[in-house]
Amino acid sequence: MMDRILNNKWSIRILALVLAAILFTSVNTDNKNSGGTFQTTTQNDTEVVQNVPVEVYYDKKNLYVSGLPETVSVTISGPRSIVQNTKAQQDFKVYADLRNASIGEQNTKLKIKNLSNRLKATISPQTVKVNVQEKVTKKFSVDAELSSSAIASGYKAGNIKISPGKVSVTGAKDTIEEIAYVKANVDDNKKHKDDFEAEATVSAFDRNLNKLDVEISPQKVNVKVSVNKVGKSVPLKLKAEGNLPDNISIQSMTTDQDEVVVVGDDDVLKDIDQITVNVPVSSLTADTVKEVKIPVPSGAKAVQPSSIEVRIKTAKKSSGDENSSNESGNGNEEAEENHSSGNTNEQSDSGQENNEEDTESSKTLSGHTISTGSLPANLTATLISPANGKVNLTLHGKSSLLNGLNSSNVSVTTNLANATVGRYSTMIEVGGIPRGVTYSLSTSTAVFTVEEKK
Repeated sequence: MMDRILNNKWSIRILALVLAAILFTSVNTDNKNSGGTFQTTTQNDTEVVQNVPVEVYYDKKNLYVSGLPETVSVTISGPRSIVQNTKAQQDFKVYADLRNASIGEQNTKLKIKNLSNRLKATISPQTVKVNVQEKVTKKFSVDAELSSSAIASGYKAGNIKISPGKVSVTGAKDTIEEIAYVKANVDDNKKHKDDFEAEATVSAFDRNLNKLDVEISPQKVNVKVSVNKVGKSVPLKLKAEGNLPDNISIQSMTTDQDEVVVVGDDDVLKDIDQITVNVPVSSLTADTVKEVKIPVPSGAKAVQPSSIEVRIKTAKKSSGDENSSNESGNGNEEAEENHSSGNTNEQSDSGQENNEEDTESSKTLSGHTISTGSLPANLTATLISPANGKVNLTLHGKSSLLNGLNSSNVSVTTNLANATVGRYSTMIEVGGIPRGVTYSLSTSTAVFTVEEKK
């Protein structure tokens, strides 16, 4: 039977047709079942690559280009595997070709290279406005600018030394001509009370303090800042406040802080010569140490320190002393006298006689000329503040100490050893003052214009 079928030509043809139909159906079914797999391998994807650097090609020797963004965003799309690999490698480049650009402002289109031809890319921004100008390099002196919280309250910057004092600024010719200030910004918020040193970034600004697009070399400079106390040193006077217990008397009130610094404007400080500190004594029963707040004089901004410790030495009264105390009503006057002398009544009388002969006093040396010293030989300095080159110097102390002091033996000087070219500020120093004498100046800082000798 099988031999007969196989030997029949038509039987073989029909059998071949059936087998072909079965094979076609089988292949078509497999393709449908595996169609999702093939579709996945050819699926497209889109990604955004951020912060892609922009390169620029131009005549760097003679021209300067400003206005180009430092980075751009690039959106790439195409086969997923290529997109992901390109995003990870970021081996493509974004650039602006200005080799044939003319002088002046113009729009230029950013381009991309080294990108697979199977990917599409969009740059954002695609077109930018640039300014092509003649390249100029010029040297500028640097001024320091301190943040508002770099110096602690009650202190101020004295001498400021910048190294190097000059920087080279390169940019478009018209931009260089707009430069009004070159500043080193000291971004320091540590509220310094002592001299400090910091690294500062240098920037250039126009007269309206708009930052200019230029290159500065070096970009960073070293800034040394001396820190000085501001205000006026004045003595303290301790005064007992309140009614003493009947059986207690005060022998002495003392403190390690003989004087404090009052912070404020010069026109307010000139009228402040002493601060009275009230010490509560109503609850005294024995020797004690009290922390007392120092009052801020009217018009002043602050007092440093803001409080002091007062040591109070007491004594028990006898019955006779108590009666005397009752007749007087309170012990405030006695407490003040005892604070001043710290001794017995007989000794207080003696001290009183001495005070009449040698009292606390003040003496003003008006129009004292400021002298300068230690200026480097290659520099010249012109005093611009105070404008007349003179200050008023007020001395405080015992009359016996003040009597012999005058303009010939008390010096008012400035030290210009660390002066640098440009505007230079320094503290005014006073010499020849004996121990026990304090002083205040009508202004504590002198400002100079320093130039190189020609």
